[in-house]
Amino acid sequence: MFKAYIKLCIWGIITSVTFGLSWAQRKEIVIVLDPGHGGKDPGKDTKTPGMKHEKDINLKVALKLGKYLSDLQGVRVIYTRTEDVFISLEDRVYIANTNKADYFISLHCNSNPNKKVFGTKTHIHSHYFKTSRELALRIEKEFATRAGRTSGGVQSAYDRGENLYVVQYTNMPSVLIEMGFLSNPKEEKFLNSERGQDIIASAIFRAVRDFIHREEIPTEDRSTVYRVQVKASVAPLDGGDKIFSSLGMKVEEIQVDSGVFRYKYVVGREYDRSSAQKLLEKVHKKGIKDAFIIEVKEKQ
Repeated sequence: MFKAYIKLCIWGIITSVTFGLSWAQRKEIVIVLDPGHGGKDPGKDTKTPGMKHEKDINLKVALKLGKYLSDLQGVRVIYTRTEDVFISLEDRVYIANTNKADYFISLHCNSNPNKKVFGTKTHIHSHYFKTSRELALRIEKEFATRAGRTSGGVQSAYDRGENLYVVQYTNMPSVLIEMGFLSNPKEEKFLNSERGQDIIASAIFRAVRDFIHREEIPTEDRSTVYRVQVKASVAPLDGGDKIFSSLGMKVEEIQVDSGVFRYKYVVGREYDRSSAQKLLEKVHKKGIKDAFIIEVKEKQ
């Protein structure tokens, strides 16, 4: 019994040392922090004297969170913005994808006409994305337990009934965090306070730290996407083509290397056929009856 206890203690010491070494030897983990809104886009603008707009709170929490994460060995933090400037959704995604980030975390505050509504919520694109889902669940758990916030849980595009661009178009596990409701006077005051921002940043930090230090992290494959092709052409089309405006959707041009119709025009970016089928039905209802689903393999 005593020998077993000694062996257990020695194993614990060795494990803690080798874990530290193995963590140091792992590839650098790149985390992109995305303070929502900025510049000409205030997000939820405050009507309360002395309180800040959403864009300002998002940035302050992001910088606090980034400082905590940067202190972790083997972690590099990239911000989509570090000051009050406007960054488009496309540019936010571009920053994450071109830097081949391992994780993307977007920070926002919520709002509701009902001032009594309060609490946090973390958004992902799909519950099929196990990495994003587990990270989101850990964040909400930290909010509910250690941070003492009321958690609204984790929502996907299916739950919301709509996509969120930054968690849909990024190539890596991605979450969008709603840190509280600025429309609720009590939460607005909390989110404007230094203490409140520290609590929120610390909760997210603990969730991320504990998640990335796991020995096994569930994989998330975003290399195959399903899109709805609405048109093909032998030459580039003018973006003002009637077919595009009638859709009321973002249409992207894909250029292929072979074939007669080298320019394809597509909408959507889905990761399962059932979601793509729903999108196709919407396109058909818009009058484009010959639209169809295509499968695209993308470089990660």
